[in-house]
Amino acid sequence: MAAKAIVALLVLGSVAAHAQSPPAFTWAQHPRLTWDDFKARPPKSASYPSAVSDTGFEYQLECRNGLLDIDAAAFFSPGGSWVKPGGRTPELLRHEQGHFDMAELYALRLRKAIQDAKIGCGDTAKANAAGEKMVGEFQRDWQDAERDYEGSTKFGTDLKEQDTASARIAARLAAMSAYRQ
Repeated sequence: MAAKAIVALLVLGSVAAHAQSPPAFTWAQHPRLTWDDFKARPPKSASYPSAVSDTGFEYQLECRNGLLDIDAAAFFSPGGSWVKPGGRTPELLRHEQGHFDMAELYALRLRKAIQDAKIGCGDTAKANAAGEKMVGEFQRDWQDAERDYEGSTKFGTDLKEQDTASARIAARLAAMSAYRQ
């Protein structure tokens, strides 16, 4: 059994995809963002925010050794991510990095949850349905965490709270390192 899907969250807005967009990359391929990774043009009508990160996680459910497992990876899409010309500050980049790190954190948490659930693959339709249900729950949790992150950091403008949030995300990512593929 194999099902593949992509869960994406365009943080703080929507941007039209372009046919010539640079390819997305995973957190494992390129874990540290730079402003050069933000390739899209900011919309002319956007007065706020100063930047948007197009992040998400892709996954594939599979049966391995009779149990449901998952390959999950966070991605960043340069073609859907933008920053206003005057917004290229280290503080804002750290905030945008937090979005990418949170996508990786939730991909790892999802992998752990699927493995810990020990869902048998005797009935592949039931196994797949159980896995998709878990993915949906993690997607909602991740989106809630993103909203909380934006609110608590005031979109990265509360530097003290941003320090706290960045440290918390980093610690949680480190604690999940055993689930990297």
